[in-house]
Formats: sequence, C-alpha cells, structure tokens
Amino acid sequence: MVRRLVSMALLCCCPLSAWAAAPACGPEPRDGFTFEWVPKDQSDPTVGSVRIKAASGQVVQVLDGLNNYWHDSDGLRTGRDYNNDGCPDLVVTDSMAAIGNESVAAFLYDPATGRFAYSEPLSVIGGLDLDPRDRNCVTGSWKGGAEDVFTDKHCWIKGKLVLKEEYSVSPLYNAEGEFQCYEHVRTVYRDGRKRIRRDCTRKF
Repeated sequence: MVRRLVSMALLCCCPLSAWAAAPACGPEPRDGFTFEWVPKDQSDPTVGSVRIKAASGQVVQVLDGLNNYWHDSDGLRTGRDYNNDGCPDLVVTDSMAAIGNESVAAFLYDPATGRFAYSEPLSVIGGLDLDPRDRNCVTGSWKGGAEDVFTDKHCWIKGKLVLKEEYSVSPLYNAEGEFQCYEHVRTVYRDGRKRIRRDCTRKF
C-alpha cells in the first residue's frame, strides 16, 4: 500500500474526530486538531485520506492513500500517545480479519514540524495498543486460531522501538493427532540476551 502526504484534500466529508493536544506539543496544535476521514470514492468508503484541521478550521495536513476499516471519522484512533512524548498520535485501522486480527497504520505527531509522520515500527505491530502498566511501551496481539495466540511488548529506548517480550500459547498434539497440552512460551529480551521459558499445561 502506498502511503504519502499531500497538501490537498479530497471532496466529500464525514464527521470529525477531535484531538486535544498537550501544551508541550508546540504552538500549532495548542487548541487541538480535528480529523476527518475522506473516502476517495463513495462506492468504497474504506479507501481514502485523513484530513487534519487546526482549531481555526484550516487544513494543515492530509494523509493520503490509506485504508480505514471503519470507513468513517469516528473510527480514527486519536488522542493516545504511542511514543510517550506527551503528544497524542493517530492510528488508523487498516484491516480486520474475521478472527479479530487487526492491522494498523500509525502516525506519530512531531512537535518540531507540526506534522504527523508514518511510523513503520508501530504499524507492523498487529493489534497495536498501549501497555497499561508502562506508558513507555506498546503491545501487540495476534491469533492463529481460537487456541493459538501470540502477544508481544515493545518499549521506546533512545527514540527507537525495541522488542522486550514475546508470549505465545498453542496446542500440542502427538503423532496420532491426540491433544497433549497447551504450550506456553515466554521470551524475554534483556541486556542483549534472550531468555525463553516453556511450560506445557492442560489449561489454556
């Protein structure tokens, strides 16, 4: 998918999603932004662009060439800080599988430029969310099936997103196809080392 920034908005409007900025996020968003999903074609409202407006109503940026699974402005994820710099960012749900796996396009607000920039490290994390226990970290989650689950945790270190933990649980079967147990695998990355713990239980 091609994602690029352009300076012109497309025609056709949808309801706006608001973004309230912190004072430390620079003069441009002092009173907050609003975000408007603009479909490229009404026949497929999931493809289009995000039009970003300042409090004055002026369009300050357009993020073009996006997919929005929720196909409206209310589906845009705004007001959450994904890199712990005090400035809320923007996440667009790119797609959602029937099993619930979510792919996203994440954009971090840069107070120096007053613009939102695409973040590939965040966007490749399936089921991206904030870590409720550590605001400097984000989590991901993915399913291979009802009993096949994967999660991970990434933390910001010196401006880079670093993988810290991985966890998976999946059923194990013997050669005859009989269920043996659920294998739980937890991997922790610390001080350049990878530590793996495996447990096999009858409980998922």
